[in-house]
Amino acid sequence: MFRLALLSALLAMPAFADPGEYGHMMDWGYGYGFGMMFGPVIWIIVLGLVVVGVVWVFRQHDSGFKAGGKPDALSELDMRLAKGDIDPEDYAARKKLLGG
Repeated sequence: MFRLALLSALLAMPAFADPGEYGHMMDWGYGYGFGMMFGPVIWIIVLGLVVVGVVWVFRQHDSGFKAGGKPDALSELDMRLAKGDIDPEDYAARKKLLGG
């Protein structure tokens, strides 16, 4: 709910920024060139933060799937020994081959 309120407040900011008076650009430093110079830099920073946030969300989403994914080779070998599919000599040889 907080995210929805924050998003709606951010989308409403352009409506609050222009109260209907002329000359408001002079108050923000546009008359001296500072706003024209730093405005694009601020938007690049905001865009970079959005991209970083999207990448972070996707990485968090993908990490949940890795936990329940396929087991690695050594875990599979341990399970086969526990089930009795292979004998201990075969287990030792395969574990040595896998580098474990």
